Amino acid sequence: MEQNISSILQVLPLSVIAFNDERECIFINQKAQNILSIFPNSVIDSLISEINFNNISFPFNTQKKVADLEGNLVELELNFSLFTREKEYYIITFNKTVPNKKQTDENLTSIKKKLGLFEAFIHQIKEGVFVFNSDGKLVYKNSAAQKMVKISDANLSEKCIWEIFKYFQNAVKWSEILQKVDKKNDFKFSEKIKKKHLLIDFQKRNFENKHYYLLICNDITEKLKDKIVIEEKKSQIDFFQKHLPVALFQFHVLKNKVHYFHHVSNSFQEIFGFNILTHYKSWLTRLRIHPEDIPSFLEATQQSISYNEPFKFTGRMILRDNSIKWFEASATPVFQNSKMVFNGIVWDISQQKIADFEIKKRNEFNDSVLFNLPADIAVFDKNHNYLFINPNGISDPDLRQWMIGKNNFDYCRKKGINNDMAIQRETYFQEAKKKGKQVEWVDEVIRGDRTFYILRRFFPFYVEGELAYMIGYGIDISDIKNLQSLLSKTEKQNNLIMQSSMEGIVIINEDCTISFWNTKAEKIFGWSLNEVIGKNLPELILSDENNCFEISDFFKKVELSGKANTTLDLMAIDRHKKTFPIELTLIAVDDLDYKYKYFVFIRDISSRKEKEKQIQLQNEILKRQNTELEQFNYIASHDLQEPLLTIISYSDLLMKEFSQQLNEEGNLFLNFINNSANRMRFLISGLLEYNRINKGNETQLLNLNETLTEVLEDLSVNIKETNAEISFKSLPVIECYPIFIRLLFQNLISNALKFRKEKTAPIVSIEAKELREYWQFKVTDNGIGIEEKYFEQIFQIFRRLHTSHEYSGFGIGLAHCKKIVDIHNGKIWIKSEINKGTSIIFTLSKHLKP
Repeated sequence: MEQNISSILQVLPLSVIAFNDERECIFINQKAQNILSIFPNSVIDSLISEINFNNISFPFNTQKKVADLEGNLVELELNFSLFTREKEYYIITFNKTVPNKKQTDENLTSIKKKLGLFEAFIHQIKEGVFVFNSDGKLVYKNSAAQKMVKISDANLSEKCIWEIFKYFQNAVKWSEILQKVDKKNDFKFSEKIKKKHLLIDFQKRNFENKHYYLLICNDITEKLKDKIVIEEKKSQIDFFQKHLPVALFQFHVLKNKVHYFHHVSNSFQEIFGFNILTHYKSWLTRLRIHPEDIPSFLEATQQSISYNEPFKFTGRMILRDNSIKWFEASATPVFQNSKMVFNGIVWDISQQKIADFEIKKRNEFNDSVLFNLPADIAVFDKNHNYLFINPNGISDPDLRQWMIGKNNFDYCRKKGINNDMAIQRETYFQEAKKKGKQVEWVDEVIRGDRTFYILRRFFPFYVEGELAYMIGYGIDISDIKNLQSLLSKTEKQNNLIMQSSMEGIVIINEDCTISFWNTKAEKIFGWSLNEVIGKNLPELILSDENNCFEISDFFKKVELSGKANTTLDLMAIDRHKKTFPIELTLIAVDDLDYKYKYFVFIRDISSRKEKEKQIQLQNEILKRQNTELEQFNYIASHDLQEPLLTIISYSDLLMKEFSQQLNEEGNLFLNFINNSANRMRFLISGLLEYNRINKGNETQLLNLNETLTEVLEDLSVNIKETNAEISFKSLPVIECYPIFIRLLFQNLISNALKFRKEKTAPIVSIEAKELREYWQFKVTDNGIGIEEKYFEQIFQIFRRLHTSHEYSGFGIGLAHCKKIVDIHNGKIWIKSEINKGTSIIFTLSKHLKP
């Protein structure tokens, strides 16, 4: 195909260059070569480099000034034409001087005729094309026009424009329109011909000093049929925007990467309080996305553009009053005229975020409670499969995870034991499910030479009348069982045990009347056993300072909840009206003579409370002292900066202006002053940075693989200069203070690169190991190593083992590392051998939240 085009172009008497659709030069004739010989070789590429063929219509003319080999500017007139044969080809004709326009038109016409461009193109388009002369006579029609009006070629000149298009009416009207057209070369009108609605583009054109009138007819019949549907959809969209907190937008993606919003609905301003300018290239600055969310927003945007994927993003937007709203945006890409367009919506999800946050807090609270209750808790589905088990139920986390979705029979098979336990619990489960109420029993477990008693319950939980979960829990009541066993032997043994107790022991009935009062209780309150028997315990011992606390109501709530014991801190009063704090532990015990009997254990905690107050006071003093110390360090460091800056400035000025007036010794002393002042300034800055390392308000989850990649990018220049090889295995995602963890790894890697052996490329490896309560990390290098006697000293701030001439620095990096590890509740230590390398090992706690 390209050879055929070349053979056609070869005979043209013009300077011709041809390019294919990949902008590769496929032909250049001798005349073009002669002209281009006076220019640099790159001129051919520059002829089309600034032309965007996607956004121009052909033929296209332009002028371009190009410097020749001697530096003279030569003006070229370039004429671009498009030729399509299986592929698209671009034809350029040109001359060194601006050619005669008539001659150029003749040349272009000649080229078009030789290539068959005009007729081949005009008869293939779907638009009807009519051409009339100044008298209104038809001189040309294409194939699409022939289908609209049946006119033979022999009768062309007999048809007048007003006979075909009613818009022009008659010859008089035609003359009036021509007078208006002289001022405006084109206009549009619509007309119905043979049941087809046409949108007609009327254009005036000059050819060989004569006027011709071109009518291009577009069939819009189907578009008019869709008008009602479009109006209905528009009405639905209007209703959607008015009644729901959403905004519509259309985003255009250009090839030159200058993208813009083509449309944003008015509801955007109603929701977020500001608008986005359409067709505005710097749209990101007007969008007011929270700075922390911008990187992820740009990443999501680029991902959707690069891979033609639907766009979805959730983030925060800063309003004009600096308040924050959460939003969610979603868009779908389509192609319009070879351009990618995203049609989407954005809506306010602030209330949803608030609700999600509250749910998250409640879930975290519930998980915390379930994981820390002194009982084994399990939740089952209606088929008796495990949904949740707390660590008291199964301590092994792997086994606990394995049990989710399985039942007790699966557990027995895995452990290789018989199914007696599984059968028993399945029986109680079905009983609770059938009765719809709590079922309890006591398991007797023999471990070694000791017998344990576990009180277990199944409690069915219903949602809208349907069983949703079965909650199972068990608590060790071995001590209570043993106490009951002892009490059942003899009254004397009972009295001996309770009377010798170091705590006050009181037994009360369900109406809170006292039936037992031991010797310790007598010492605490001053009343003897005979004085308190039958009296109401709360009325006797509780002070009014408990804010009308009704312990009897509390006992009833404990009974209904099924809890075995509860401890309270209360204010008590003795027989001498003295008030003091007590710790009261209540244990409900099933008894043969009573429905319930309560054992109340009472401790006088006055000394403990006093110690707590002292500790609290000391903590407040310590906190205040720490605050004052931080303020002192900050103020002192900043006050020291001012005289240092003065010394540095004036010493710089002396070296610049008066160095020639000083002798060699004077310049040496001046350099010492300047270097020392600058060193002092860096030490103060390091001290400030050290003081700023502290626990933040909230921890975050951090992917260490991504963090290490970013750190290595920041250190890329140093890594390249030292030919360093740095590797790390798959690192975990941890909860931490991200800024400080990044600084920690950056300091350790920087040290490994700095303290390298001469003529040896650094090799640094980073690895992680998961422990039960910590993550342990190790950074190993092949550097100069450290003597064992310095292992502890190197973590002290400003402690250096080498002079500044040997290695740069101020002894701050490892001190920062230690403080960062400290705020993560971890430890840091070192293993090293001289000339063999160093390993820095540190741990980070998995539990940073207080």
